[in-house]
Amino acid sequence: MGVIHRFTGHEGGWDWDGVPVEDYGPERPGITVRRFISRRDNSCNLELRYFELEPAAHSNWERHNYEHAVLVLRGHGTVRLGDQFFPISTGDAIFVPADEVHEFIAAPDSVLGFMCAVLDKELRPKVHGEQTLTVFG
Repeated sequence: MGVIHRFTGHEGGWDWDGVPVEDYGPERPGITVRRFISRRDNSCNLELRYFELEPAAHSNWERHNYEHAVLVLRGHGTVRLGDQFFPISTGDAIFVPADEVHEFIAAPDSVLGFMCAVLDKELRPKVHGEQTLTVFG
């Protein structure tokens, strides 16, 4: 049976019923993630996640062997794809192919919130080979 996570956000916040807010780890301060439409919801093929970066926070400058699709829902900032930087804001959609070096950076005056869709972690090795992650700088 399908699952519905009702939107419960208000006053600029983004939250969904039954979706916990998780810290993304001590090596990535100022970033939270909400994982939904995942194995917890009986999805066997994909994971949909919502990331929030506090003003001036940034994701890893990284490369991995699986692609993902991103939709900016809140705020503005920059995406670094390879050695190029592009401004991004609410409504922008970004495709990051497998093995492309990338980083998301929130503007100094804005929270950056975006949805990110990826293959389920168990499928990644089957589709792209053994999972790899390289963090730069």
